[in-house]
Amino acid sequence: MTIKTILKFVAPLLLVAACEGLFRLGAWEPMVKPESHAGTSLRLKRALTDPALAKLDLVTIGSSRPVYGIDHEALAALAQEHGVVHANLSMPGSHWMTVDVLTDWLAAHRAPLRGGILATDLTTFKFPGNGSYELAIAVPFRRFADDATIAAHVPFDLDELGTWGTHSALYQYREDIRDFVRAPRDRRKSLRWWNENFSAADTVLRNPSETRTMCDFGVDRVAACDAVDAATGPAADGLRHQCRELRAELAARLDFSAVNGPTPLPDFLHQTRDNIRNRLRALNWKQPPVIVLMPLTGAWKEASPKGLHAWALSVLQPLVDEGRIRVIDATDALADAPGGGCGYYFDFFHQNDAGRAALMARILPQLREALYGETAGNAALVSTPAARGATN
Repeated sequence: MTIKTILKFVAPLLLVAACEGLFRLGAWEPMVKPESHAGTSLRLKRALTDPALAKLDLVTIGSSRPVYGIDHEALAALAQEHGVVHANLSMPGSHWMTVDVLTDWLAAHRAPLRGGILATDLTTFKFPGNGSYELAIAVPFRRFADDATIAAHVPFDLDELGTWGTHSALYQYREDIRDFVRAPRDRRKSLRWWNENFSAADTVLRNPSETRTMCDFGVDRVAACDAVDAATGPAADGLRHQCRELRAELAARLDFSAVNGPTPLPDFLHQTRDNIRNRLRALNWKQPPVIVLMPLTGAWKEASPKGLHAWALSVLQPLVDEGRIRVIDATDALADAPGGGCGYYFDFFHQNDAGRAALMARILPQLREALYGETAGNAALVSTPAARGATN
């Protein structure tokens, strides 16, 4: 075989490898669609490099539930009272893989954090991963060494194209590149608008606002979806995909009631437990992170696996005993409101402004003590009054 023939085969491979390296290093980041999951991550990444956040002491990490359900402005003001900076790093769609990659990135690029909040909910304790879509959230923060970490949540499957992004940033951006090629002017216009209208403070220190409620439909049972089906208009249309998900979960409802007994754990729960515990043990924060279990609507409690609440607490309890975390269990914190709390949510997942205020009225004193009190360096399992004795 001649040198020319060898180069014919090797050159394309080298080109692909070079492109992969460039994409891993962020070559495409300036052009990513701002409205996408990756675009949201990149706004956060840029905010973290803004001089206004040169000092960063505490963070809140989580999905869209804490984005809407936790008062980030109140936490920022509380931090300011103590001469520190507390930033909201929550991003819609985040699951434990995002926690893994983002906290590793912070450890590599920022001084060790004083502490912070990991805000999640019971549903994140069901499976080790939340789907290949989460790769888009993680890719702007992933490092060359993160492939194994990511594969623990989204294993590579040759027949499932969505999982190819587990090992390839170039492949992960394929649809974004295609959309840019189709309409480059629209992309540039969108990028310019976002760059001009959102500052670092908007990204990590401000609360979103949402005043809609669910009282026309209800949130306490999956049967509330019957009212969604019967309704017309944008409000109902925006809820139909959630109803499909709720009904599918209820139809295939799992039973975790026996997982804390002598029966061996199923492999997927074994991996879920180990992924969560390994991440929490690996955090290099100066004080134990505060795990906040966000409120769930009655519909989601009904559709979630039986015994899920007890299972989630059992995953966390050994880390409490080790002094590695504090837990505030607010799962049922809003359940005692009229209508199952319909006035506190704008869909089956997310709290509105009233729901955020109601939750913070209950947990802000506990957060203040956990983050700044005399026992801030000590772990303890804490429950809100409404959550004690809760089951599902």
